[in-house]
Parts: sequence; structure tokens; C-alpha cells
Amino acid sequence: MTQVTAPTPHAPTRFHPCRPVMALSQEEKHERASRSLEELEEVIETFRKRSQEFQELKKVREKPGMAASEVKRLESGVEDFQETFKQFGLDVKDYISKHAPHFAALGLSLDLRRSWLDAVNKSGEQRKEAGEALEAVRAACRNAKETAKKELLRAAKVRLHLEEDPGEMAVSKARELVEMCEDKVEPFIGIPQNKDENEMDWIAKELEPMIAEAEEGIQAAFTQTQEHPLKMEVEIEEEIREEINEYLKDEAKRLQMALGQFGRRTGRVKNLVANYQRDVQKAKSKELLDELKPQILEAVKALNVEEASAEVSEAIKEAEVLSEKVRSMALMPAEELQAIAKEMDAKVAEAASSLEAFQDQLCPIEEHTVEEVDDYVKQVLRKHIFSEMKGFQAKLDFFQVRLKRLRGILERCAQQIKSQDVFRLKKVRTKVLAMMDVFREDQADKGLEGLPSKDVFRMLDKDEDGVLNREEFLGFFEDVFPLLQDKYQQLQPSTEELESLFEFGLKNDETSLSFDGFERLLIRFMQVVQTTTMTKNVAITAGEVIRSLKPGELLEVLGGPQTNSAQLRRVFCRAKDGAIGWVTVTSNVGTPFLKDFQPA
Repeated sequence: MTQVTAPTPHAPTRFHPCRPVMALSQEEKHERASRSLEELEEVIETFRKRSQEFQELKKVREKPGMAASEVKRLESGVEDFQETFKQFGLDVKDYISKHAPHFAALGLSLDLRRSWLDAVNKSGEQRKEAGEALEAVRAACRNAKETAKKELLRAAKVRLHLEEDPGEMAVSKARELVEMCEDKVEPFIGIPQNKDENEMDWIAKELEPMIAEAEEGIQAAFTQTQEHPLKMEVEIEEEIREEINEYLKDEAKRLQMALGQFGRRTGRVKNLVANYQRDVQKAKSKELLDELKPQILEAVKALNVEEASAEVSEAIKEAEVLSEKVRSMALMPAEELQAIAKEMDAKVAEAASSLEAFQDQLCPIEEHTVEEVDDYVKQVLRKHIFSEMKGFQAKLDFFQVRLKRLRGILERCAQQIKSQDVFRLKKVRTKVLAMMDVFREDQADKGLEGLPSKDVFRMLDKDEDGVLNREEFLGFFEDVFPLLQDKYQQLQPSTEELESLFEFGLKNDETSLSFDGFERLLIRFMQVVQTTTMTKNVAITAGEVIRSLKPGELLEVLGGPQTNSAQLRRVFCRAKDGAIGWVTVTSNVGTPFLKDFQPA
């Protein structure tokens, strides 16, 4: 390996300042000019030697294999000489400008003047030559640096190609599994004629776990190529870390592209098996259809269609009679509508079942085969029968239209029942919210004014499991009933109404009421629709302003509404930040400040 030693840096050039000039004799003028010339020539010679020493570094271009550490020393030498080169130019320029007047003195010899001019020109030539050397060495330095970096990259890549690299090993394993599948599927290439079906079925069954294993291997290899756990433990020099990261990405991409090809090859294996089985099944179906068409058509021709469809017709008629009873469903009591709709739904289901049985009679495949027939064969046979027996399709279409109409009526019944339930539950909820106000008033008398909804929920949740079961929900209202005065007795909902409200609050397959469900049922909320204020007292004039309320804010209603002396309806509320006070619902000129809000 070539050793490169950077030249020892020299201190910047410094000249003696010129003495103040009074009237000088001719001899003194000559001596002063000679001294200036000698100093300039000395500086130029010193720089020339320094430049020659530096130019030795140009030889690195001819010496390959430079180590990274040597390149750094070379770069350091270039930086040092560049500073010396710059300082030399500045100092010489300054010196020449200060001492040039000495050589314009009268009586100075021509030789001395020429020597000064030669020295000045020599300094320029020396600087030009040094500049060229600097650029040459700098270029050599760049080349050496690039060469050294390439060597580092090459050595790092060698270190990264581990014998037991998990990514490479996983890809190799996936390739082996795919190739095994491709070898196994060879018999499925080509048309299925003259191939033993039992043997092919056996091969197909053997291929199923092999394909699954290959797909798992591909997925596992894909994960390994992304991680490269062992590669990350290899020590990488800082100057090539970025390039190595890109290299690893490219390597991973190369492996992942191979895995993508493996996936397509595995898909081809599955397609070969599927295509063979499809072709075999298609051939079987054609043979079966050729056999069944005349047999089944003969059986259907002997069928008494009116007699066979009588059961379907009767079931549809019974459902249609019930549908007439719900014509005015909007005016019917909920219980009566539910009862008729339930009976009608059963009749429609019975008619649909009878229609399906009638369709089977029109295509009695099971009576003529001992094996299960796929849907394709049934579809083709039905199409063949209906093309031969034109009236059958019209009969079936007529039944289908009547059933569709009945199902539409049932859907409208369900919507009407739901609407009635919502209206009924809304009335129940109004009673329940009034009972909650009575409960809150009782708690306020006990010093617990303004209980937040979470605290009320905890009071109901006796077993502290975070939800309210049916017994806890009903038990709460049993405790509140005694608090109702005579004038509030009409607010007391029945047990059935409370149970229906509890069911309404449940979602999906829930059996207990969550906190969100509890808030939807038992807590009143209002939303601010116009900027207003929250005050401490129900009377605005005597009330200290707590804070301003902005549109969109949600308020939990703790009490009210009450009408104050100014005939304004006011509610006692809690804001999200915990502020509690009275808020006006509507101004005395009808401007709304709050509106009811129902949580979703």
C-alpha cells in the first residue's frame, strides 16, 4: 500500500515594513531597493521549494490502492497548501505595491530595475505553476478518495454477503418449495383426455399442502428480506453508510422481485389444477346433461302443474288476505300491527318454501341421479325445461311478483312498527328524564347539587363492573318512585316501559347498558346555537356571570327549565370544562340560544 505523507505546513509569509523615507542619498536608495529585491526573491524561493514539495503529491495518481486514512492525510495536505498559496498571493501583492516605488527613484541602475521586474514576473509564474499543481493534486485527491471509497464498498459488500444470511436462505427455501410444486403439477399440463381421473385427483390432493407450504415460505422470505437482522450487525464505515443502505435496499428489492415471480409461479400451479378440474367437470356435466334432459323433460310433461302449484297459490293467498288488514297500518295500534305482521311473515315464509318445492318438481334432478349435481347442471336443465314448457316460467314469474309485493308490505310494516316504537319510547324517556330531575333535586337537598352523569352512573352501577345490567337499571327507578309527590305520580313509567327503554339503549349483542347508552337514555343535553352567557343564579340581573358560551358547546342539563322574573326559560347546566350555572334557552324576542341534543 502506498504511503503518502503530507508536507509540513509553513507559516504564512511576512515582510518587514518599509522604513519611513526622508531625503535619501543615491547609495541609500540603491541599498534599500537591493534589500527589497532580496526579500522578494527570498520569499519567492521559499514558496517555490514549498510548491515543489507539494507537487510530489501528484504522483498519487500513479499509485493505486490508497487506504482511506492516507486519502485523509492527502486531503489535509491539499488544505494546508491551499492556505499557503492564498497567503503567498496576498503577501506578494501587498509587498509589490509597497516597494515598487523604490525602483522608480532617479539614478537607480537599469540592472536593478530589471531584476525587480524579473522577480515580480517570477512571483506570478510561480503562483500560476503552484495553482496548476494545486488543481492537479486536488483532482488526484478526488480520484484517490473515490478509489478508496470503492474499495471500502467492495470490502463491505463482501462482509455483508454472509454464508448464513437469513434473507438469502429464506428465498432459496421458497424457490425449492415452488420448484417442487412445479414438478408435481407436470401431469396437469395439457388437455385432460386419456388421463386417469383417480390418479389426477390424488395428485391434486397432494399438491394442496405443498402449495400452502410454498406460499407460507414466500411470505416468510419476504419478511426476512425486509429485516436483514444479521446484516445490521456488520460494522460499516461512516463515509459509505449511505451507499451501503442503498445497496441493501437494492439487494432486498432484487430478492423481493424474485419472490414476486415465485408467487406468480405458485399461482400458475394452482391454475393448472383448477383448469384441469374445471375441464373434467365440464365434460362430466355435458355427459350428464345429455343423459338427463330427455328423462326429466318426460317427467315434467307428465306433471299436473295446477295441482303441483296449488299449495304455493294457497299460501300466497292467505298472506295476501293478511296484507289487506294492514292497509291502514299508520292508524293501527302497535300491538295489533305487530301481531298481524308476525302472522303475515310466517305465511310469506311458508309460501316461499312451497315455491321452492314447486321449482324442484319442475326440475326433479334428484329422482334421476344418485349423486349430487352442481348448480351449473341444475341451471342448464331448468333453462331447457322452461324453453320447452313455455307456461312454466310465466307461472313461476307470477308467483315471484306476488311474493315480492308481500315482502314490500312487510318491510313497510316493520318501518311503521319501528316508528311507533320510537314515538312510544320517546314518551317513556320524557317520563324517565322527569324522574331524573326529581332524583337530582333529592341529591341537591343532601348537599350533592349538580352531580355529573359519571357520578350518577356509578351510583346505579352497584357491582362496579362498568355497565348497568337489567336489575340495576330497574332497581334505580324503584328507589326513585317513593320520591315522587302526588302531582308527579303520572310520571311513573311501568316496568314494561322501563324494560323496553333498557332494550332500546342496547347495541348489537349487548346485554348490559354501557355508559354511552346510559347517557343516551337518562341524561339530557343541550347544544349552544348562539353566543350567550352562563350565570350563577336563575335571575340574570342578580347573577354573577361565570363565563361565555360559544356555538357548538354541549351542556349537560342538571335541572329546569325554570322561568325567571323576566319570563325567560332557564336551565341549570354543566359545561365540558366543569363550569356550572344557569343558561337561557330562548330570548324574550324568540331568539334560540340552546337546542336539545341527543347523543348518537
